[in-house]
This record gives sequence, C-alpha cells and structure tokens, in this order.
Amino acid sequence: MEHSKSKRSKVLRIIFTAAALLVLLVSGTGWYLNQHWSKRLRKELSDYVIDLSDSLYTVHFKDLRLNVLSNSLTLEQATMTLDTAVYQRMKAEHRAPATIYLIHVEKLRLRHFKPWRYFTGKELNAGALIVTGPSIVMEQDSTVTDTTRPRTAYENISAKMKSIFIGHLQLDNTDFKYVFTRKDSSRVVHQFRHLRVNVNDFLIDSLALNDPTRFLYARNYEIGMKDYMRPTRDSLYWMHVRGISYDAAERTFNIGQFEIQPRYDPVAFQQQTGVQQDRYELLFNDIHVYDIDPRLLLQEQQVWARRVDIGSGRLHVFRDRMLPMPTGDKLGQFPNQVLQKLKFPLKIDTLIGNNVNVQYAELSPVSEQTGTVTFSHVHGRFTNITNIDSVIARDNHCVADVDAIFMQSGKLKARFDFMLNSPSGKFEVSGQLKNMNGRDLNVATRPLGKVEIRSFNIRDLSFDIHGDEKKAAGTVTLLYDNLRIAILKQDKEHKVFTRKGLMSLVANVMVIRDRNPLKGEKVRVSYPVQVRDIQKSFFNLVWKTLFTGVKETVGARKLG
Repeated sequence: MEHSKSKRSKVLRIIFTAAALLVLLVSGTGWYLNQHWSKRLRKELSDYVIDLSDSLYTVHFKDLRLNVLSNSLTLEQATMTLDTAVYQRMKAEHRAPATIYLIHVEKLRLRHFKPWRYFTGKELNAGALIVTGPSIVMEQDSTVTDTTRPRTAYENISAKMKSIFIGHLQLDNTDFKYVFTRKDSSRVVHQFRHLRVNVNDFLIDSLALNDPTRFLYARNYEIGMKDYMRPTRDSLYWMHVRGISYDAAERTFNIGQFEIQPRYDPVAFQQQTGVQQDRYELLFNDIHVYDIDPRLLLQEQQVWARRVDIGSGRLHVFRDRMLPMPTGDKLGQFPNQVLQKLKFPLKIDTLIGNNVNVQYAELSPVSEQTGTVTFSHVHGRFTNITNIDSVIARDNHCVADVDAIFMQSGKLKARFDFMLNSPSGKFEVSGQLKNMNGRDLNVATRPLGKVEIRSFNIRDLSFDIHGDEKKAAGTVTLLYDNLRIAILKQDKEHKVFTRKGLMSLVANVMVIRDRNPLKGEKVRVSYPVQVRDIQKSFFNLVWKTLFTGVKETVGARKLG
C-alpha cells in the first residue's frame, strides 16, 4: 500500500516537473520570440514606410511590444511625419501625391494578430485593430501635378507583403482635419473632433479592389460624431445635433435628433428681444440623408443629396403681439427667395417629413389671451429643393405636397408651388379641407377674434391662391351648413368672456349665411384679393387671403 502511494507521488512529481518545464519552455520561447520579432518589427515597420512612400514619410514610436502568447501587437505614441524637402523635390519632378497625411496616435493595438503568417508568409492578418486618440491631418492640393501612373494599394504593398486583412478597425476619439486647396489656390478647412470610426472586414490583396461587395477595400465604413451643441448666432437658442453618423458604403448621413431649443422661457425671451419675434421650438427625429456627395461637401461646400427623410418631429411657434413691431420689413424672405440667397449651392431631389406636429400660438394685445392653431400628423413631400442655376434652368418649380389633421378634426391636403427663378417670390398654393367640426376653431377665434363658433359643419373648403411678395389673389369655395356664432365681450378686470346676446342674434339672423349653398341657390364662390403686410410672413399672406375668402362666403366680411 505504501509502495503504491510512493509510486503515485513520484508520478505526480514527474508530471508537475514536466508541466513546469513545458511552461518555462513556452514562456522562454515566447519571451525570445517577443524580443526577437519585436526588434525585427521595429526595423521593418520603419523601413516599410520609407520604402513604400519613396522616403516621403517616416514613422516614429515610443514603444512596440509583441506578445506571441496573446497574439497581440501594441505601439505607443506613434507618429508619421512628412519630409518637406522630399515633398518639394517630388513636386518639382511632377510626381508628388496630391494628398498627404500627418498622423499621430496615442496607442495602436492589433488583436488576434498572427505573427507566424506575417513572418513566414508575409500576410498581415488580425482580428481587430484598435487605435486610441488618433490625430489625422489630410491635405489635398488640386494644384499639384502628378504625372506618374496611379497605383492601387495592392501594387504599393505587393513588393513587401502578399495581403493585409483586419477584421475590425476601430478609431476612438479621433481628431480629423481636412484641408483642400482649389485650383485658384484658395483653401477650404474642415475640423472634426471626437470622431469614432469603425471599418469592417478590411482587405488588401490582388482581388479585393474588384470585389463589388467592398467599398475602398472594406465591407463598410461607419463614422460617428460626438453629440454637438452650440448657441445660435443671435444667442437666443441652443442648437443640438445628436446621434451623428455616416455610412460610407451606403453614402448615407444619419442624425438621431436635431433640436433648436430656446435658451429662455417665453417671458424672458420677449424681454431679450424687446419687439415682436417668433419664438421657435424645433425637434426632428431620425433624419437620414441618402446619396450625399462627400467630395462636393468637403471640397466645394455644396450639398447634393438624392433624398432626405425625417422620421418625426414637432415645431412650436409663439409670438407676443403685445410687444411693438420690429423696424424694417420682411420683403425678400419668402421660402423660394431665402433658398436663392443661401451662401452654399444646394440640391436635394426629395425631402420627406413624417408625423410632424406643428403649433402656432399668439398672445393677443386685445384680449391678453393666447390663441392656438395646430396641424397634427403632418406629412410632407418636397421636391427639387435647389438654388443651382443649371438645375433651375431645367425645372424652376420647388413643389411641396402636404397633408395633415387641422385643429383635431379637419382633413387637410395642400400643394405649394414655389417659382425658383422669381426675384419677387412668385408662388401658387392649392388645397382642400374636408369634414371638419368648426367648433374646434374656438381655441383661436375666442382669444384672437372675440368670436365663438356655436356650430359650424365644414364639409369642404377648396382654395387656389397665387401671388408674390406684394399681394395674393385666388379662388375660395367653402361648402358648409349649420353656422352659428356668438359675439363675445370681455370683462376688463377678470378677462372672462361673455356673449353679447343681441349682437349675436343680429349677426346670426341678418349677417351670417348659415350654409353654402343656400336652399335654391348656386354655390357661392369667393375671389379674394389680399395686399400683403410687408412686416409679416409668407404664411400670414396665405392665411389672410384664405380667411378673406371664407369671410366673404359666410357674409361676415367685417368680422375680425
């Protein structure tokens, strides 16, 4: 029995000793390979950069560590610099590249790196490349002439390496500066901070460039930005842009949320302005810009996109009419006029907005109460949004088709047609409102007009209006029945509304026509003409023209 225990003990000692020797052997081999290959990699990396760039670039790093046991390679404080003397010589010889780079990274780590394949087969293969704190300057100079034959990335590396494969490339907290020099030597500079870049399935070999499933040797590039916030130029608002990303393969720019947020509450806002000024609250969600051209955007500050989608949003506008009007006028501020005045060329084929809620509120100087108009579940389709002359020459109409629920019950459809080549802002608006309970208008008519709608069944309101920045005219047809109103008076102390019984009776019996058409008569059609108040907006002109037609139809032209 004791002999058996002694034998087992000896076997265990042998196993433990062998295991320890194996661990020492593996560790020793790993240490040797780490030291040997690290030294070799330091030299090869520097030589590669010099050889591949024809001595244009050199690379320096504080430390390089290879760990064959964990299959990882780490570089710290790495910098790639440009030899300006070599670059000037290349320019003189017309073989300098038009694009140059300056790069610094705090740390670069290859994970799942296969050193055996690199040293024996000249294949750089890694599961992931994580780059921390990179700073990249990219300068593109269109005045530089390069007469050499363009070479592919594979042609550049093929003398030293068979292939490069990175499963996932990640750049964290990236600062990127882009400088573009035009033919006239003017410069455009863009600076982006705190970018995050993800590149999937990056491959350079003899076949990758012709692979239709790849974009610039990768399956996809995804670029994201830190949430952006800054005050507007007038310091009245904060502008927030959240969830920013760019999908290079799809050429799609995405914004999770865009918001214009007032810096002051309504009372403090009016104190800041001192005059009447619209106070906006704007929020758009899930914005996608498709087929945007990044080259035109970065180099020429031109925005070209096939389509823009807005998933949902809201727009709330408030105006205090108790304040004095601002000086000046609003001539030249119709939508098509503003579009033409933009300082950058713009071309968006189609813009679609979904499920946007719009509210306009106004504080009356007469009643000192707020009236509100709402459009809910707004869906809009805008086409040919542009200020580019060559595009306008082919099609000078920017058209918006809109449908919405007006004041909770009315089904509204409208078409806005803006003439893009009209200095006076010519436009046409047509539309139809159906099946609305007119009593829903009381939230606006009571505080703003001191009129209460007791009953009003709007079956159909059709309108066709045309005009410019000075005036508008058109045709309005309102089919309705059972119209009854009450004229209101307001208690000066408590601001409470009460009905003027006699005046309301006279209005309903002698002034108001309770239906259209009246029994035995033809449908009444109104042809309103409205001269614009040049201190007020495009939408005010459209509304005033339409409201004039409605008042003429119901027989209440002198009403509010």
